[in-house]
Amino acid sequence: MSDYTLPGRRFGQFTPPLIDFLKDILKRYPDGQIIKELIQNADDAGAKEVKFVLDTTEYETASLLTPNVSEFQGAALYCYNDSVFDEDDWKSIQSVQQSIKKKDPMRTGRFGLGFVSVY
Repeated sequence: MSDYTLPGRRFGQFTPPLIDFLKDILKRYPDGQIIKELIQNADDAGAKEVKFVLDTTEYETASLLTPNVSEFQGAALYCYNDSVFDEDDWKSIQSVQQSIKKKDPMRTGRFGLGFVSVY
């Protein structure tokens, strides 16, 4: 008898590790989609202002705790909006593809993918 047929063993599909799941989603994003997603999130939150800043600074890598992150010490895109996360927003960004906005047809981010773009 295999481990999969033992009595009391849960049966069902296994989910991929979160990082693999996120990589797969991001591969399907068209160019420019990430900025659009961030603007849509700001709109859903009621923001009146959205700003983007591209920081092209190249940072030193000699003092990093691990060399594995050295490739991330370069340019960065910052996004600001004048809204504040509420409790529902925090819940929503913790639930990939399970948006709490699903029931509101007026919300752009009702599919639960927008915040994934920041990964």
